[in-house]
Amino acid sequence: MGSDDKPAEVTIPLMDVSSTVLTFENLEYSVEQGTKCILQDVSGSFSSGRLAAIIGPSGAGKSSLMNVLSGFKVKGLEGTILVNNESVDRQRYRQMVAYNPQDVMLLPSITVSETLLYAADLRMPSSVSKFQKLKTVNDIIALLGLEKCANTQARLLSGGEKKRLSIGQELVSNPRIMFFDEPTSGLDSETSYQIVSYLKDLARQGRCVVSVIHQPSSDLLELFDDIYVVADGQCMYKGPLDELTTTYADVGLICPQYYNRADFVIKMASKACTEPDKIQALKHRMKTAAIPNGYNNHSNGNPKPNILEESDSKSQYPTSLLRQFAILTHRTFLGTIRNFTLTVLRFIGHILFGIIVSTVYYQIGDDGAKVITNISFIMLAMLFIVFANSMTVVLTFPLEMAVFVREYKSNCYSVGAYFFSKIVADFPLMIGGVTLFHLIAYYMTGQINEFDRMMIFWCMCVMMGWYAQVYGLLGGSLFPIEVSPFIVPITLIPAVLFSGFFIRYDELADVFKPLTYISVFRFAFEGASLSAYGFARRDLDCSEIFCYYRKPKKILEMLDMEDSCIWVDIGGMAIVVVGLHILLYLSLRFKVR
Repeated sequence: MGSDDKPAEVTIPLMDVSSTVLTFENLEYSVEQGTKCILQDVSGSFSSGRLAAIIGPSGAGKSSLMNVLSGFKVKGLEGTILVNNESVDRQRYRQMVAYNPQDVMLLPSITVSETLLYAADLRMPSSVSKFQKLKTVNDIIALLGLEKCANTQARLLSGGEKKRLSIGQELVSNPRIMFFDEPTSGLDSETSYQIVSYLKDLARQGRCVVSVIHQPSSDLLELFDDIYVVADGQCMYKGPLDELTTTYADVGLICPQYYNRADFVIKMASKACTEPDKIQALKHRMKTAAIPNGYNNHSNGNPKPNILEESDSKSQYPTSLLRQFAILTHRTFLGTIRNFTLTVLRFIGHILFGIIVSTVYYQIGDDGAKVITNISFIMLAMLFIVFANSMTVVLTFPLEMAVFVREYKSNCYSVGAYFFSKIVADFPLMIGGVTLFHLIAYYMTGQINEFDRMMIFWCMCVMMGWYAQVYGLLGGSLFPIEVSPFIVPITLIPAVLFSGFFIRYDELADVFKPLTYISVFRFAFEGASLSAYGFARRDLDCSEIFCYYRKPKKILEMLDMEDSCIWVDIGGMAIVVVGLHILLYLSLRFKVR
């Protein structure tokens, strides 16, 4: 869609029509416990109604400055950030600011209109009616030229459409200040021009819009009103675009005629510049220059409190925790249903494996001559359920983590609401797949047809599916998708080893015996074996002349389970699963920190 086709008459008016000026003074930002300084005494301001660009060579500190001003970088920060010459607490500031990172992850199975509607439900107060939210979403779709792909899932969008959709998500909350980190990255020149044109429209509507741009073309540079140049963590220019080359010329840095001003500035800011004295003079001039827009400079007085201080306000999120949970559960469930890996392949896999296993182990459950084989089936069933349900989550959850972190930092919802919604939304599909496998395998393998025993076996399968789901989520949250499919199966092996199937409990060395009490496979294997051979079961049939393991008591003695208790197994599995939930919650908290 060309830039001339944009419906410029559609606007999303600000709730607060007053002008906004973001001022920052004497910002110092360091990492690695203060040993590496990223930003050094930078100051400046950005105003509503004007589109500002932050430019500079790679590694100059552009994105760090963006992260600091957006409120996402707190540790190692000193200085003052003011809005309209006033300090603002962290929660209020996060409600005023929208930050669009360079690589915005979207939920792939959710359509454009659904993405914006969910964003409206999460970012707009509950007092706003459904009609008003729908109108806002439709206006945003029209403003950003997304009408043709409104019902298209995000995974099918082009690069430019994804960028515009990510901008639309931020517009839903009607922010006064908007930051964009390289919004044209990976786009062609025409699409880049369209994206920056949209940003300029947003600025003209009364917002303060700031964007990091990497080597803009001459045409792209002309769309910006103000320029902020960063080099080695210091400011080399701040002010209107029209005064850029004049300011550089004042210190003896002359931009050649017909030369791209952005390329010239970046060349002067690079470490390869051969005129360091003039660069230092320019940096000194920027440090001593008064902050524009008539706002007082506090650098010589008492330091202002940092914007990132905590607040006692309890209205951090636009909606209640229960409302957040309901919205997130609905969105997660919808995305899961549409995910081919998490639905079709999961159910097909459980059905096919159930049929294959049942064919191989057909009618062995009540045969005293095939007890060892039946015990192998029990262990194989537990292994399949764990690996099938953990790996499907591991392959999808790491990609969703980026969405979670971005939305949390945008003040959409709490970690707790997301945590519970993720568990609840995936639970029905997990139970459905496990139940299909159980119904096929239990009866075709000839297990004893007693309801109580069948339910205990099913309970063991569901508990293992639950364990697998949370374990996969934990692995997906801690490790990137490149390594999590390898780490998760490897870390399951010790639990399998101490299950009691490969080596009896009484044959283990004393140093290893405590490990059996934290192995979920031990509890599941023991519980499933008790459902088959415990609880005073009658003698098994025998297809041969003599069956040593015809009496169930002999089988339990062989497995070292004659004194085992089913409630201990259920309780042990419950403790392990609850412990994994706690670790998953802590890992999510760690991610957002």
